[in-house]
Amino acid sequence: MKTPATHWRALADTDGPRVGRQFRQPDLLPRAAPFALVSVIATAGALVPHGDLESWPAYLCSAVLLVLCAGGFLLPWERLPGWSPVLMPLLYTVSVLALILASGAASGIGLVLLVPLIWTVLFHHRWESACVVAAVVVVQAVSSVAQASPDVVIARRIVLWTALGGLIAVATHGLRDRIKSSLVANTALQAEVRELSLARERERIASGLREGVVRKVFDTGLELHGTAAMIGEGPARTRLLHCVAELDDAIQDLRQSVFDLGDSPDAPDAPQPPDTPEDPHGAAGPGPAASEEH
Repeated sequence: MKTPATHWRALADTDGPRVGRQFRQPDLLPRAAPFALVSVIATAGALVPHGDLESWPAYLCSAVLLVLCAGGFLLPWERLPGWSPVLMPLLYTVSVLALILASGAASGIGLVLLVPLIWTVLFHHRWESACVVAAVVVVQAVSSVAQASPDVVIARRIVLWTALGGLIAVATHGLRDRIKSSLVANTALQAEVRELSLARERERIASGLREGVVRKVFDTGLELHGTAAMIGEGPARTRLLHCVAELDDAIQDLRQSVFDLGDSPDAPDAPQPPDTPEDPHGAAGPGPAASEEH
């Protein structure tokens, strides 16, 4: 199941070294669909209400360029130069220019220039965004000259679109940088939480060994030692004492395991070994066999 963090990560990862990553990442369809929808609406809207276009050749050129942009998602980007992805938004910018020339000054199609600009600032490098901003300004200048706009209008459009494009690019790339920083910090925090959880689990296991397993083995060794004391000399006593010695070694191994768990770099506090109860026969030591020589 996709989470919001997954979508933010996909947005932040678009500055990676892989060529064409903008057109190959997961969830490409939901990301590209809004841009494609606006482009299709703009192209079809130029024919509404009566299809009174100023230039049908320009309109057909715009439609062909739009189809080429759509086909660009199928290109083998990994085989192309690293600068090639910027050609996609630039190509669509030219398509919008042709659409503006076909529709006329009063059509309002010029706002569609925001589509390649927003796509680039979201999913491309900064230098690519700068290229598209420059292309948008050039389109505004060319379309204004073609429509015989006054010089002051042309200058105003150039200044306003330059400022608008620069603002969108700077703000969006800054947001992407903050998203990346947040993802890095979140990843580090998750790693720290995992280490802390592991340390607590190690401490819990060590505590269980200390309070449960070691104690039971020690008590069993004491019982066997007491049983051996009640048996006369013979093979049975020798065998019991051998078992007591083996249990003593097992206790030492378990204690070492407790120390290893507690002294792990992930564990903040090492558990202490259990206090060894005194032998009921009068000897105290690290294990049940401490009271008798073997």
